[in-house]
Amino acid sequence: MRIQCIDQRKHLVPYGSSANIEGRIAARNIAGGRISYHGVLGTGVCKLPELNVGRTGLTEAGAIAAGYDAVSVVTVVDDKAHYYPQASNFIVKMIADKNTKKLLGLQVLGKGSVDKMIDIAVTALTMKATLEDIENMDLAYAPPFSTAIHPLSHTVNVLLNKISGAFNSITPTDYKAGKAEGYKLIDASITPSIAGAPYMDLTKVTGKVPDYSLDDKLLLACSKGKRAYLLQNRLKHFGYTNTLVLEGGSIFNSIEL
Repeated sequence: MRIQCIDQRKHLVPYGSSANIEGRIAARNIAGGRISYHGVLGTGVCKLPELNVGRTGLTEAGAIAAGYDAVSVVTVVDDKAHYYPQASNFIVKMIADKNTKKLLGLQVLGKGSVDKMIDIAVTALTMKATLEDIENMDLAYAPPFSTAIHPLSHTVNVLLNKISGAFNSITPTDYKAGKAEGYKLIDASITPSIAGAPYMDLTKVTGKVPDYSLDDKLLLACSKGKRAYLLQNRLKHFGYTNTLVLEGGSIFNSIEL
């Protein structure tokens, strides 16, 4: 068991990387040093068949258990320029404290270099950074490696929008638990993609949409969530007050009518 440096509670983190750090600190102290160890983040990365996964910091459940007013967001972001060979997606879950905006944890899965995303988050967590501290970092970009807005920065921006109320959404967990009951599902994809769902092309929304009242509860979904967010902004502009975007879109969720 090791002390988690965010919540200062004991966690099972049986990793060789942590053991080597601890061994080096122990050896330096045996040799007369006075070095303290601040604990682990629980950082881990794993390669599965055609899928890489990584995590660091607290999970959402762990953050709530530790007493934080935790808020999370799930994004689907390009792992490099979409037109570049072998481009794919990251599915990212980011957790922060709603009041202080302190970053609490990150989980990433995808075919690409998830370790890069995790290691950036490790640095931010180690420095006790807030989302605002890291939203405009000058991270490396070239089409073979990343996107012009880095996938981690993209997720930070989305979570900040959620905290501020500029982005109204439902998490995959809440959606699976049935908390979108009473909402009318709208397919906000580039082209109709959700079987049986009414389709709404955001480029053709220029005012009140026929068949929908301004106070109708509308659940907006697309493949990744980005286009649904753009549609939400347009609908808000024209007076719609009860829209939610399904985080993670159809790539991450099993969407049911």
